[in-house]
Amino acid sequence: MMLRTSTESCVVRAIIMIQKIITRSPIRLVGVLLLFMATCQAFVLPENSSGALGSQYNLNPSHRTIRSQLRAGLFGSQETNSKDAAVPKRIIEIPVKSIKKGGLRMVLGLSLIGLQNTPDKGSWQANQASDSILDMYFKDGTKFSVVLEDSCIAVDRYGQASLPYLLQESVILHSILNELNELASSSEVASENRLLQLEESNAIEMARNTLPARQA
Repeated sequence: MMLRTSTESCVVRAIIMIQKIITRSPIRLVGVLLLFMATCQAFVLPENSSGALGSQYNLNPSHRTIRSQLRAGLFGSQETNSKDAAVPKRIIEIPVKSIKKGGLRMVLGLSLIGLQNTPDKGSWQANQASDSILDMYFKDGTKFSVVLEDSCIAVDRYGQASLPYLLQESVILHSILNELNELASSSEVASENRLLQLEESNAIEMARNTLPARQA
């Protein structure tokens, strides 16, 4: 208990000292920050300022701000990568007049399953996430999702895409676009019975042009 109190006291004094140095001598601040970094690596400041540290030393708002900036700026944010992986990037959006989600989901799902071993065995893994979302996981953990909405068919990418992933993703998506084009324009099926009807006749080609690699 005494060790913790002593440690917290030293940290608070360091914060106050840094605040004074900022206004007097920016050059000396560099050396103090390096020393403070070494101290923070050994002792972790409490996240909740209303806990023991906050109640004993009554940190004012400016001290709390400095503490937060030092933690985030000097040591980096540990949440950035997880947030990036969770936020999708929409890479394709094809407007449709009508869509039969059940039938289209089945056709596209079977197509994705058939492409799982492209170019090598185990390169991809297909998964139906919901009634309107089909996921395709690459071997490095990156994935894209085919999203069936009432007004469009979209493709969202998750994660940091490497060059090998982008090349293989293009191969898979060109195949999916070929499938969609056939379903939307087949002369063997009346337009009202097709699984999808496009808003624009060139929508598939426009989507194809957004892919980083051209169709072979």
